[in-house]
Amino acid sequence: MGEYRSTSGEKRPATAGEKRLRRSRVLVGSLAGAVVIGMLGQFIQVPRRVPAAGYATTSSYAEVRAPLVGQITGIDRVSGDRVDEGDMLARMEDAVERALLAEAESEVRRCSAELAYKEAELGEQHRERTNRIVVAAMTLEHARRRLEITTQLGGKGLASSRDVMEDTFKVRLAEAEYRRLGETDFRLAERQLAVLRQTLQSRQDAVARARANLHARTIRAPIAGRVFRHTFFVGEVVRPDMVLFEIFGGDDHVLRLRVPERYATRVATNQPVRAQLRTDRRLLGRHWLQGHVGHVRDAIQAEGNQTYRVVYAPFDPGTIAVPPGATADAQIEVGRTSIWRMLFDL
Repeated sequence: MGEYRSTSGEKRPATAGEKRLRRSRVLVGSLAGAVVIGMLGQFIQVPRRVPAAGYATTSSYAEVRAPLVGQITGIDRVSGDRVDEGDMLARMEDAVERALLAEAESEVRRCSAELAYKEAELGEQHRERTNRIVVAAMTLEHARRRLEITTQLGGKGLASSRDVMEDTFKVRLAEAEYRRLGETDFRLAERQLAVLRQTLQSRQDAVARARANLHARTIRAPIAGRVFRHTFFVGEVVRPDMVLFEIFGGDDHVLRLRVPERYATRVATNQPVRAQLRTDRRLLGRHWLQGHVGHVRDAIQAEGNQTYRVVYAPFDPGTIAVPPGATADAQIEVGRTSIWRMLFDL
């Protein structure tokens, strides 16, 4: 027999059919709610942002690296110093370069002295030749007049034929000497001077190269601004892939951001950017720096296991003091998307 129970003032228990109907209504309501929420989430558009990270810099900015592998022998600037373009930042070991420069300069002096001596010698030879030509011309003129007089006297019987022959011979000797002096060949000496000039030029080029190599051992500021020095010490061997200094110049503020490669193709110029300084440790009311993408580097760069694209974003610091080099986390708005695509990063 079934269970029999009497009640007094209590609600009648639901039958099995009523329970099934209630469950059906809850299920249909839940499904309808899910559909509505899904449709709303699909049609409501929100900004789509990609993450980036970097630091604050300025519109005029330079990374200073070692020009070649070498040992640091002196550091002339520290963080916070202001520098002008061309100022010395650090010096590298340069004993070999100084010795090569001294040797090249010595060769230039020797070659210059030899060239000056040869030029003076050739000039003296030219002057001597000119003087001899003048004397030979006078001698020839005198011999011709003497021959003319002797010929006239011979015709009158006052001079012998022997005298005429001797004066004729003297004229021929004077003519031969005049021709010889006029045909004196200085081409060999001129060629020697040309060789010396070429040698001197090559020595001067060697000095220029030695000075350039010595200059390469000095690390100088490429722009004017304020220095931020990275960690390196006197005696340390540095390489061209090491950033030794950063120089921040100009008045405009710029964020230098790294965008992960997976988002790199979505970033373009003029897209809005917002960033927060990592030094801003307030839990509530953290200040957003607002800016836009100003420049996107074409190349994908790699550092360790990370691949990224560098983006430069000018921003307005407002009333916030943003020191150059302050690190920041940023978000770049690359368009609009639905809530669901944003949540699931589709």
